[in-house]
Amino acid sequence: MDEPTPASPSTPEASAAMAQSRGVSPEPEAPSSEAPLDATRICIGEGVPRAMQARPYERRRGDPIYRPLHIYTLDASASRREGAVARVNVPYEPLAPGPKGHLFAVEETFTTQDGLHLQVVDLDNPRVLLESGRSPSPSDPQFHQQMVYAVCNLAYAAFRKALGRDLAWGFFREPDDDGRVRLRVRPHAFEEKNACYDPQDGTLNFGYFPADRDARGRNLPGGTTFTCLSHDIVTHEVTHALLDGLRAHFTLPTNPDVLAFHEALADLVAIFQRFSYPGVVRTAIQQARGRPEQSAVLTGLARQMAEATGSRADSLRSAIARDGTDALPPNTRP
Repeated sequence: MDEPTPASPSTPEASAAMAQSRGVSPEPEAPSSEAPLDATRICIGEGVPRAMQARPYERRRGDPIYRPLHIYTLDASASRREGAVARVNVPYEPLAPGPKGHLFAVEETFTTQDGLHLQVVDLDNPRVLLESGRSPSPSDPQFHQQMVYAVCNLAYAAFRKALGRDLAWGFFREPDDDGRVRLRVRPHAFEEKNACYDPQDGTLNFGYFPADRDARGRNLPGGTTFTCLSHDIVTHEVTHALLDGLRAHFTLPTNPDVLAFHEALADLVAIFQRFSYPGVVRTAIQQARGRPEQSAVLTGLARQMAEATGSRADSLRSAIARDGTDALPPNTRP
């Protein structure tokens, strides 16, 4: 059988004819190198580099899986009998003092009357490591720093597990010296009955305030209340930041439903996170006699803030409508 005469590979017509004779569709002609390229067809979205700059730590061989840390599962005024203190497993990463990791950098902005800054916590200190971090204490600023770091990371880990991928931040800022963009968390940002996520500079800001004279519960009238010690408030605010990275345009209040969606989702995440603490759930069900919908511990949000401001409600917000008409108490509607 005679072999076919090889065609010159540099001749497009010959290559096409050979391909057709063998029953193969001819390949399209390569574009000329002199033809101008359409720049709009090779544009990379702005979210791609942002996602690369906000990637979590990738565990290496020999690294621990988790970093155990103490936190308040409710707030600083809750009783330990309610499971208010727990040791949680935060995904491990090496930390600089602050603490400062791959995703979050806790910044201490509070200054004393003498102009001195508070000392920041070093969670990689061997002694601190052996004790699973700082012990919970409302009067320990370093525990405040540990609290916001741990709760923010737990919320991020919950989102990452649910979505099956890493999340990017929605704010624009120049990367740090190591090329990473971190969400800056300020546990003592201002003296005010508030906390907020600022998408302009990429910060979580938590306020502190003196409790009212008619403060209820385990709150001392005139004592300082820290919003950074409320598990609900920290989870609520970091959810705003995570949602901003998922849907950046949802920060634009084009109609009232946009802001309502932000608030509703942030409240739901805070409530759902509470169910990850067995001690809290077990105690709440026991106190409610098997009816969890009747437990303010499971359905209420930011109880200490409501009590410290003298509110008559059990919590700042509630997931269950007590009167059958409104999920928010009348005197706490924003």
